[in-house]
Amino acid sequence: MRVTVLMENCTPSSRFAARHGLSLLLEADLPAPVASVAPAQRRAPRRVLFDMGPDAAFLDNARTLGVSVADVDIAVLSHGHYDHGGGLPAFLAASAGAACPAPVYVRAGAFAEHASGSPAAHHAIGLDPALAESPRVRTLGEGPAKIAPGLTLFTAQRRDHPAAASNRRLLERRAGAWVPDAFNHEQSLLVEENGRRILVAGCAHAGILNIMDEAERLTGSPLDAVVAGFHLMSPSAGQAQAAEATRALGRELAARSATRYYTLHCTGLEAFGYLRDELASRVRYLAVGSRLEV
Repeated sequence: MRVTVLMENCTPSSRFAARHGLSLLLEADLPAPVASVAPAQRRAPRRVLFDMGPDAAFLDNARTLGVSVADVDIAVLSHGHYDHGGGLPAFLAASAGAACPAPVYVRAGAFAEHASGSPAAHHAIGLDPALAESPRVRTLGEGPAKIAPGLTLFTAQRRDHPAAASNRRLLERRAGAWVPDAFNHEQSLLVEENGRRILVAGCAHAGILNIMDEAERLTGSPLDAVVAGFHLMSPSAGQAQAAEATRALGRELAARSATRYYTLHCTGLEAFGYLRDELASRVRYLAVGSRLEV
């Protein structure tokens, strides 16, 4: 699978825009659909837009890289925060003229109210709820959903490991009150390609180890690669997770000896340094414009 980073927090080049956010273009060698389906649906879903960053800048970066996202086969919104879905209106507009405009898969609650801070003092970080009315938005219920051959969206309902500590500042509005976000609106993507198993996650609010556990339950095998933000820093608080906690996570990731890691966005460069201490060359940080074969 090829991964192209269209939006991330940093970039080594003045040609690209960098924002606090995430957008990835995934190009996978997936099984062809069965010949019995309608001709308009026979195209194998090989190109997936995973998140759309905080605004339209990911489209500018795509043009600079010489790639098109208007004709992707599928789009996925990992969760209902602006830094992952703020660019959704721009994507819907840019792809409206495609021969087969891509559906956008979300989880229930993605367009609910979300905030960062405390119940007494917070700021909104959610998405425009009117976007839920788009006929291209497809809301998934509980449980894994196989959206195409080799592509499964799922949530991490079982959480045996701690979730990200920075979740403590993240809220959702439930029954008229601001309460800690349970992140039931978060989903991750399992790609099964040519015998390999690749996990793609947005911020891993449910905890990257919990998400990996669920992916491995689904596939019945260890993961070959993980592409994800690990949410080891809080941008609103300006703080990274404690060094020892990050190193402990690194040791647990290292114990999964079959897996390589590609991280970015909410992991943060400070935490990445500690992960690198534990994982050495098995972990790599991706910036805007990064392209790799996973």
